[in-house]
Amino acid sequence: MTSQNIASAPPVSLEEYAALPKHPRFELVKGVLVELMVASEEHEHTGSLVVIRVGNHVLLNRLGRVYLSNRGYVTGPDSPATSRMPDVSFVSNARLTQPDLAGMLYDGAPDLAVEILSESNTANEIARKIREYLDAGGKAVWVIDIDARTLTVHTSDAPPLVLTDADAVDGGDYLPGFTCAVADLRPAA
Repeated sequence: MTSQNIASAPPVSLEEYAALPKHPRFELVKGVLVELMVASEEHEHTGSLVVIRVGNHVLLNRLGRVYLSNRGYVTGPDSPATSRMPDVSFVSNARLTQPDLAGMLYDGAPDLAVEILSESNTANEIARKIREYLDAGGKAVWVIDIDARTLTVHTSDAPPLVLTDADAVDGGDYLPGFTCAVADLRPAA
């Protein structure tokens, strides 16, 4: 999704952020509101395909919950705070017991965060998000590049793994038993 910084203002607290209306959608980056712009149809369709595939596996195996882009995760220090909204996220049953803020914000990263690249994403922005998710306790980050037709798996204990349409992605220890062709996680060419 594309993003846009909101005008300069005093740092926003987590409590103020959680009280905001859900539309328009914002991330909180070091106390600054960053509006998430409307995603393309292809971006939304890709997110839906990931939710269907991962969500079915999670539901059938009673592993936790899968969310499509409206769940916030506190990935930065308390002051100024950072909260991210991945395009898709998976939270295991063990993590669901952690307290949240206003029914919207989880303290820490999801077990799996999925970011789908948009035209406005910069390499530095995506690298920062990956680092934040993993540093905040996330087990994996998938970055889907629709144009390059790749899915890159990031974990804290291995170098990034770049997968193509010819490959399958598995859920490792963060999504036990999951496997899916990469080509099935994005719209057909």
